[in-house]
Amino acid sequence: MYRIPSLSLGFFCCNIHKILSSLIGNQINQKMKYYVYCILAILLCASCSAPQNEVTYSISPDNDSGTPLLKVSMKFKAEPNGETTLLFQDSGWGEDSLHNVIHHMKLPNIEGDITVNRDSGWITISHPKSLETLDFEYSIKRDVEGELTSRSTYRPIVTEDYFHVFSHSLLMLPRDYVHTSEDPFNVNISWKDFPENYTIHNSFGSGQQEQFIEQINERKFHSAVFMGGDFRVHHINVNNNDVAFAIRGDWEVFDDTTIIDALEKTILTQRDLMQDHSQTYFSVSIIPTVQERGSSFQGTGLTNSFAMSASNNEFLELQGLVYLLNHEHQHNWIGHLIKNENEEEQYWFSEGFTDYYTIKNIAKNKINNSNEDYFIEELNGFIKALYNSPVKEAPNSEINYDNFWTSRDYEKLPYRRGAVFAFYLDQKIQQQTDGEKSLDDVILRIKEDALNKTQRLSHPYFMSVVSEYLGEDFKSFFEKHIVNGKLIDLQTMFAEFGYEYDKTSDVFDLGFEYSDDRRSIASIDKNSEAYKAGLRVNDKFKRISVYNGYIEYKAEFTVVRDDKEIDISYYPVKHANIAQLKINDHNKKILNL
Repeated sequence: MYRIPSLSLGFFCCNIHKILSSLIGNQINQKMKYYVYCILAILLCASCSAPQNEVTYSISPDNDSGTPLLKVSMKFKAEPNGETTLLFQDSGWGEDSLHNVIHHMKLPNIEGDITVNRDSGWITISHPKSLETLDFEYSIKRDVEGELTSRSTYRPIVTEDYFHVFSHSLLMLPRDYVHTSEDPFNVNISWKDFPENYTIHNSFGSGQQEQFIEQINERKFHSAVFMGGDFRVHHINVNNNDVAFAIRGDWEVFDDTTIIDALEKTILTQRDLMQDHSQTYFSVSIIPTVQERGSSFQGTGLTNSFAMSASNNEFLELQGLVYLLNHEHQHNWIGHLIKNENEEEQYWFSEGFTDYYTIKNIAKNKINNSNEDYFIEELNGFIKALYNSPVKEAPNSEINYDNFWTSRDYEKLPYRRGAVFAFYLDQKIQQQTDGEKSLDDVILRIKEDALNKTQRLSHPYFMSVVSEYLGEDFKSFFEKHIVNGKLIDLQTMFAEFGYEYDKTSDVFDLGFEYSDDRRSIASIDKNSEAYKAGLRVNDKFKRISVYNGYIEYKAEFTVVRDDKEIDISYYPVKHANIAQLKINDHNKKILNL
């Protein structure tokens, strides 16, 4: 850890006359010199008198009757009124009751009271008013039992072999340091008493026992991941910048080298696209989860990093991980540098455009041996998922926090809607400019405005940028298809750009609706494969095996009806009037990836 010594207020105030003399010498008269002296003294002393907010953490392993914990000791400025409050959100990122992971809170050096308010996300400490610096200790413990599954990866993971915790559920912050999420402060982190072979890795560095994070804000600090233990860390050089890849576990379907190759190509090509090789350090990590059948993977774009988890079994598809790598790294710009004005309101951009550029980047740069066939297949998949969704024409206003985090249909809606919309804009801009411009130019313009003007992505701003390429008519098109949620007519769109297409397609369809508790069948389509196979209303589920979204795998159920168990299986598919691009040379040429 290296720090530049700061010059004290006393230095400036006591030596102001020498500074002034060297600056102004004898060039002005004595009276004028006096006024300049006063003004500079006030400015210098005022600028130096504001204390720099800084918090120090010491993190070490601990245990509670054999249960592993992370012990956090923190030191920070106490409030002069004798009441200092810490931020620790009880809910976030779709999780709630995060205060359940906090244990053994105490004040090691003074007498005081600790009050916890889950609803507000505050922990208030009452202490002597004369206290300048406050020491506070607590421990973090995993609150989910059993093997790690995809449902619990966003909660703190603390085991004997490793830990993996997102910073908002690990490191408390003094409330008065973060009046807004943009207020800067300094952070010191010391990792103490871990075994010699214990890898320390996080969003701010790899293999460092002492870390100093300068002038960071709450938004970036609490959008980070910290991990340690039996991780293997591989360092990749991308244009003389360090990409640190952390992985643990023995994976069934790939080795480290395979992922490293895909990661290196992903980061290089996306940084080339965004014309940005400024990031000197970037972390990528993946942890294994347990799943008996099928596969799952998920990832989160973070400050200087993205973190992934995936089911470690024979069903895991490498192409899915490559997609995830590209999607999460694209968030480095779309979603992080380019921030939404209102988070869920612009998910069609931050998630949908990220999805579009994910498949475009993979196909264009032949990552994992993909090509234009891959792009068309994935775009067709986006289209089928959107046009077959039960909420396909829900207005954008319904994509809110509650719906997004509680309904998978609403969760996926902005991804698919935004990706199809991005495809349309990309084609339309190329058509209008005779191929001289594309959606890439729009994204780069938005990136530069975010970087140089701190411009956030809002609907009026986005419409104004795109209108420069497509004219004022674009605004009504945007209102219709993004704000109001009306579907774009696929056949009209494909014909407008000269694509060949099929008018219909087979889509995923379970054929029934679950009851509210998902334990039985509430309603069923009598024309569905489910009904033909024998499922009926009020059948109670004893076993469910479904590959959601996949029509090539049978859906298998054991249901209870009239006290009898019945095994039923069928292909969950139906024929729908949803157009699809043909995979042929004609369409590949038009794509011009």
